This record gives sequence, C-alpha cells and structure tokens, in this order.
Amino acid sequence: MSGPRLRMDEFGYELPASAIAHVPTEPRDAARLLVDRGPRKAPEHRRISDLGALLEAGDLLVVNETRVMPARLPLRKLTGGAAEVLLLEPLAAGATAGSQTAAARRAAGEIVPDRAGDESLRAAGAPGDGEALWAALVRPSRRIADGTVLVSERDPNVEVVVGTRLDRQRRAVRVLVGGAPLVDASQARLLERAGEAPLPPYIDADTVRSAVAQRIGADAPEGDATRAALADRYQTVYARADGSAAAPTAGLHLTQRVLDALRSKGVGVATVDLTVGLATFAPVTAEHADEHEMHTEHYRVPVATLAACAGAERVVAVGTTTVRALEAAARQQRLACRHDADNRGAGDRGAGDRGADDQRAGDQRAAEVCGSTDLFLQRGEEFLVVDAMLTNFHLPRSSLLLLIDAFIGPRWRDLYEAALAEGYRFLSFGDAMLLRRGGGR
Repeated sequence: MSGPRLRMDEFGYELPASAIAHVPTEPRDAARLLVDRGPRKAPEHRRISDLGALLEAGDLLVVNETRVMPARLPLRKLTGGAAEVLLLEPLAAGATAGSQTAAARRAAGEIVPDRAGDESLRAAGAPGDGEALWAALVRPSRRIADGTVLVSERDPNVEVVVGTRLDRQRRAVRVLVGGAPLVDASQARLLERAGEAPLPPYIDADTVRSAVAQRIGADAPEGDATRAALADRYQTVYARADGSAAAPTAGLHLTQRVLDALRSKGVGVATVDLTVGLATFAPVTAEHADEHEMHTEHYRVPVATLAACAGAERVVAVGTTTVRALEAAARQQRLACRHDADNRGAGDRGAGDRGADDQRAGDQRAAEVCGSTDLFLQRGEEFLVVDAMLTNFHLPRSSLLLLIDAFIGPRWRDLYEAALAEGYRFLSFGDAMLLRRGGGR
C-alpha cells in the first residue's frame, strides 16, 4: 500500500445517541437494508427479507459460522469486590500443546504464548507448557493483582485465577470449572450459568434485557431465562463453532427463511469461521491508521468455499469478519502457490522420511486454509475475493470503517449521511447495508 498516511480524523462522523440501536429488530429479517447502487446513484431502501430479490442465481453468499461464547463473566474477589473478565481466546491448544515446538504450532495457526504468557502461566498456577491459559480483558485491571482468585456468584463451580499482563490490554487467566481447567473454546458452554452474552459497551444492557424479557414473557430481566434468550438473539441462526468474544453482527439479520429463499433462487451459501476478538472490536486510538495495533484472529476457510468463490458470479460476504477471513485465506493461498513454485524442480529427495505428522498436515491443508491473521484492510488494499458485502453501520474512527472505505471508497460518507437522515438504526443491533465494491462517490 502506498500514498499519504491516513489520518483517523477522516473517519469520524457525528453519531447521535438516538441512532444507536439498543434492542434488536424482531423478526430478524425485518431490519432495514440500505442498498448501495454505485457511484453517483442514490441508495435504495429495502429490508433484509428482500435479499432474495437483490441477489441473482450464480451469486455466492458467504457467512461466518463462528459461535459466540458466554464470554463475559461477572465475578467477585474473595474479599467481596466486584470484577469482570471477558474471555478472548485460549492461548494454548490443550493437553497436547507441549508436544510441538512453538514455531510449528504457530505455523499450524495456533496462538502460542510469548515469554510474558509463560510467566503468566506460572503466576496463575497453570502447567508450564501453557496448557489452559486464556487471554482476557479484566476489569478493574489495575486493582487486581497477579494471582488473584475471582469467583462466580451465579455458579460457585466457576473460578478465574488472574495472571500477569500479556500486553497493554490483555491479561493471562486460568478458568476453573469444578476445579478442572477450561482448556479450549469447545468447553465454553460450561460457562453458560456463570457467563453471559458479551454485548458491546454502547448497548444499554438494562434496556435490551427488559425488551427481551417482555418478548419471552419472563418475569425477571436479570433471570436465567432472559439471559438465555438474549444470548440466543446475539447469535446467528447458523452459528456452529464456539470461540468468539463478539458476534459477527451482520449475520444476526439472516433467518432460515431468507437463506432458503436464496438457495431456491440458485444463490449458493458457503461458510467460513473467523473467531471474533480484539481485531474486530478494539477501538482505534492512534492519530494515524498505520499506528494502530491490529490483533490477530483465528480463521478457517474450507477449500470448497474458496473453490465456490472462484466459480461464482459474485461473492457476497456477510460482515467484515467474513471479508477478512476470505481475503486472508486468499493471500495465504497465493503465498503457498509462490512457495510451491519456488520449490518446484527441487525433486522429492527425502519425501519418504517426512513422517505421519507431515501427512496429516497435508491432509488438513487439502481440506481447508487456516491460520491467524492481523490483516488490516484500508485504502489502497486489493480485494482478491469479495465483490459485495452485507454489513452493519460501524462506529466512527473504527478499523471496520476503514475497511468499508477501502471497499467502496469515499462514498461511504454519503451512504451514512443518507442512513442517518432516513432514521436507520446503527451498530450491532442496528440495520444493514448491501455494498458493491468500487471507488468513487
């Protein structure tokens, strides 16, 4: 990428508090949809339920099937003080994590603790190989010392031992359920009683809980039934793979009815998995975009999805997380092809000695492209896969807004102004846009 440095002031806009959606639309597909018709054309105003009329046979809709964990844990110190832990991701792969070198595990797409992470393991009383360590946001972090034990009042079986800092924002923690360590995201549902849906801080929790309780006929906005219903509403209808600390919010609008209508029209539906974390929702506080620290997020893209993308008339990504997964996988595939070309002609000397681990790795690569990405799509970046995008309206000065600017150019501002003038609802529980790639106004 070349050109002048991007100032984050270019990505500010006035977002009235009244435009922020605190309660999701019911039913999901009744949400409004601002349809981008391209440069110098006024947008069209539709509903998500109209998506079948807006896509054509031969198009491919790609969704992020990640599942949101009950990642927000309200806790207390043994001395009684309130605390909160937001689980982000496991820092080790589990009981077999120590059987591979750190370099090999990173190459396989795992996040491996650095030296600070290893020190945190010792502080939290975890095994020395990094097993069962999680990265988390801890509040109030400054007042919680290393080694502090936090307990859940909702579920006395759940405890969190806080370790040292991994970086400016994250702490290492160890989560115990009934005394046993929570090893990875596949066990996250053990936290359903102790935890809750990790709603963004700009959503008024009391408002949405009251609305959900009223919808389901629950007596208590703070009760288990309301928490479960809210967690379900902050989940896509196709969520499958546990692991995310926030929802891929564009997908919250889709219903099985909409997906069935698309398939019956000849629109393909394919999946990726990107675990939503700090890279998606961390605020940009730097003055220039190139000063922003982009965290990594895990992604997994089936090779069948990439093949379907290659054969589609248009690739329509549902949400910025799907865009990042597809574009990261395409870049990884391109690098792999270059690597293969560089090594072509070297012969197969020693191929018989590569062993079972290499064979298994080769089988996995044949089925999917996976890894961790800190891809920061901004002005001047090339999009290798995605032609159109279904996305929500994003916060001012956010990395997601930079991605939108990279995708459609400066006309995003005209679209946002039109949406605000027409009373569209913004952010996670708000309405959506359907964008077509291309610059200009």
